[in-house]
Amino acid sequence: MLAVTRENADAILSGKRAVDVRRFPPRRLPARAYLAITGTGAVHGECVLGEPVGSSPDGTLLPIAAPKAYRRPKPIDAFGIDKVPRSFRYVR
Repeated sequence: MLAVTRENADAILSGKRAVDVRRFPPRRLPARAYLAITGTGAVHGECVLGEPVGSSPDGTLLPIAAPKAYRRPKPIDAFGIDKVPRSFRYVR
């Protein structure tokens, strides 16, 4: 579960954003990432995060592939958690 702003989620799901920068990236990569919009408690889509391709002063660069927007947002509790994580969280 990846916490993102609505603007970042829109950019990822539209394909305008090909890389995500994470200060503390997930250790298990590549991985499917569900995009949880901060402040909404809903998941609006998913993508695949690849192995790190570099770093910047802001964090690790993770390539984004296969973005998929959901027709209807899914509630966060459908993934077994009760709130949007601060950065990311592993889910089953």
